[in-house]
Amino acid sequence: MLPQSLFGGKRLPRLPQLLLASSLTLAGALFPNTVQAFTLNLLHFSDGESSLLTRTVSATATTPAFNYSGAGLFADLIDRQRNASSTDFDLLVTAGDNFLAGPQFEASLRLPVGQMFYDARALELFNIDVGGIGNHEFDFGPDVLARFIDPSGSGVGFRPFVSANLIIPDDSPLKGLIQPSAIVTKTVNGVEERVGVVGVTTPLLRTISSPGNIGAIGDASNTPGFANLVNTVQAEVDRLTAQGVDKIVLVSHLQNINEEKALAGRLQNVDIIVAAGSDTRLANPDDLLLPLSGETAVPSYPLIYNSQTGQQVSSLADLPAGVAPLLIVSTDGEYKYLGNLQVEFENGIITSILEPGSGPKRNTNLDGLTPRADLVSEVQNPVAAFVNDLRQTVVGITNVPLDSLRTEVRAKSTLAGSLIADAIRDAARDGAASVGLDPANILVGIQNGGGIRNDRRFLPGDSISEFDTFDILPFSNFVTVVTGITAGELLEILERSVASQTAPDVGGGGQFLQLSGLEVVYDVTRAAQVVTVDGVITNPGSRILSILLDPENDRAGQFLFDIAQGGFLVDPSQPLFDLATIDFTARGGDNFATLTNMSQDRKFILPGVTYQAALERYIREDLQGTIDAADIPSGAGIRVRDVSALVAPATGGQSIVDAEAIPEPTTLLGLAIAGLGLGYARRRQVKK
Repeated sequence: MLPQSLFGGKRLPRLPQLLLASSLTLAGALFPNTVQAFTLNLLHFSDGESSLLTRTVSATATTPAFNYSGAGLFADLIDRQRNASSTDFDLLVTAGDNFLAGPQFEASLRLPVGQMFYDARALELFNIDVGGIGNHEFDFGPDVLARFIDPSGSGVGFRPFVSANLIIPDDSPLKGLIQPSAIVTKTVNGVEERVGVVGVTTPLLRTISSPGNIGAIGDASNTPGFANLVNTVQAEVDRLTAQGVDKIVLVSHLQNINEEKALAGRLQNVDIIVAAGSDTRLANPDDLLLPLSGETAVPSYPLIYNSQTGQQVSSLADLPAGVAPLLIVSTDGEYKYLGNLQVEFENGIITSILEPGSGPKRNTNLDGLTPRADLVSEVQNPVAAFVNDLRQTVVGITNVPLDSLRTEVRAKSTLAGSLIADAIRDAARDGAASVGLDPANILVGIQNGGGIRNDRRFLPGDSISEFDTFDILPFSNFVTVVTGITAGELLEILERSVASQTAPDVGGGGQFLQLSGLEVVYDVTRAAQVVTVDGVITNPGSRILSILLDPENDRAGQFLFDIAQGGFLVDPSQPLFDLATIDFTARGGDNFATLTNMSQDRKFILPGVTYQAALERYIREDLQGTIDAADIPSGAGIRVRDVSALVAPATGGQSIVDAEAIPEPTTLLGLAIAGLGLGYARRRQVKK
């Protein structure tokens, strides 16, 4: 049997072992001490997420003012680490989430077709070798990602992008633009050296983004489907090793570094995994971190594993003789850090980690970095100008007081929260047909209070700019429709919404829901719903006293649930309507266990429709730029209220849901809407 150390701990098929044995015996006699040494300078980053502009932190008693993040400083940091290294081979890779919805990426979306996105231009000017694919690349659908990779539409990307487990149909615009792997070839000391880079994307892609007809092989590590992901990656690795590539890096965007850890011991012939999607800040005690609140390190950089057993070890010296290590590296995103791993290979196996060069390198002018001029002129300046224009672009005027105060939107029904929920429902109806749904079925909209931010106040007469809508709704949350909601499911969702209330209109957490199309009464003195961290409801709660389905917010809907009338007034298991929300909530964010446990085939993310865009379009188009009290009926203190609130009871005089017959949901809701004259066209009123 051949010793593994001769082939870097890599497995060879039995026949090649036998054929090579005699050759190696002769080679060993002629060159008894030959060692093929090679040093790699791996530079890596991920989750840049369109953080192209430099951020400034004011001085404190212990820290001077400083700048950090941004593409210009990052380019200088890359150059510094390339120039400082004495290694043979520089390799710069990203591991996905190269852009993200927000005002900075909006600058790219509004460029003429054929012009390179600013995020792509930054990667090009960084001179990356290979790019990975994360989940946020699909937030706006495959067409936008294709435009990102191939702005000219020539069929050739500006750099190789890799993911081995994506299933890309022949008719997709991404066909040919994303490959399973790439081989980076550079000449070192007159010798052509090759490093293979394989990609893998989270198999949860369909549930957290909008990939269209693109699939992802595999599943999470705690499921049997994880083996499919492992086998798919291994097959691509084997294809590279069959070509003689004996140094392989996996750029992995699996959202949780524990997923990458689970690959240790299950993948053979992979030397380094760049883990992404979790913003895990791996570092050692001597690595400098940014002086920001909460900026702590996760020991250590790199993580070292026995490639055969998957066991973590403290150092390379702890590995058995002849066993190849598997190293895992990861850094924080948003261009805050550049990871730098410098390693030495001998005969294809990592034999040493070079210090002090290895570790995360912070991106800040505190270390003497200065923004590189080309990134400033070609990326940062136009993006900054665009963001400034957003501040100057008026979306509408409000004639009612609006605010995004944390203590308000997380505790009670507010005008701003109700307006946002109405906008989300409107956007869901507008986009329903694009995902094969009937807009007339979407009767309810919800928005979690935790997604409304930055404590903004707008007084009557104030203008609302486009930037204000990004400021109030800053996350990359996409409008999502959850189909076939039952009264039983709705009650559980609403019990979770008010579970953190400590008094009427006081103490709600981020899960408190702003509503559209519903009116809910609760009693804070009754038992709250209890949910474990694993999403198991151990106490259903009994705070909800009544639920009025009220599609026009006119207080003339139908009671679905009312304690005074004995509880459910419809079959609690009967599908009643489709629910508009954001993908964060639809996935069970804020520990909405009921939504977590729903099957994924009931959830439809609208590609490219963020909740910010929903609000902007609703104000600009539906309300024609003027927000009046009549546009937010029952918005303040009524849609959600404690029983002690002095508000007249709802009329509840119309029959929206037939509580007797239980036809298919589409038939049920179609008849209900027709009977009420609440047709889709009614929402498009012309303001006078």
